[in-house]
Amino acid sequence: MPGAETKALFARRVYAAMDEILQRPCEHQIIVTHGFALTFVVASWITMPIESVGYASFRGPSGSITTLREDDFFHNRQVVSLGDTRHLDSAKAG
Repeated sequence: MPGAETKALFARRVYAAMDEILQRPCEHQIIVTHGFALTFVVASWITMPIESVGYASFRGPSGSITTLREDDFFHNRQVVSLGDTRHLDSAKAG
């Protein structure tokens, strides 16, 4: 669409937001996003160069939970789960 934000600009905005979020002195944080932005949140988390993010796609179903973790010793970052929907199973049973 003419005048719409490009994918590259959107990715830069998400990367900047992640930089700000990660500066907060919190042990746990929750980020709520939609599926399109999830790719950029995860890419930023694993420090994928922004120039390469156009080749990545991390998808999660609606209502899913993605868990990201950084270890306390080496500060390695991992994607523990991507698009987990197990918590929705109990809602279906009710």
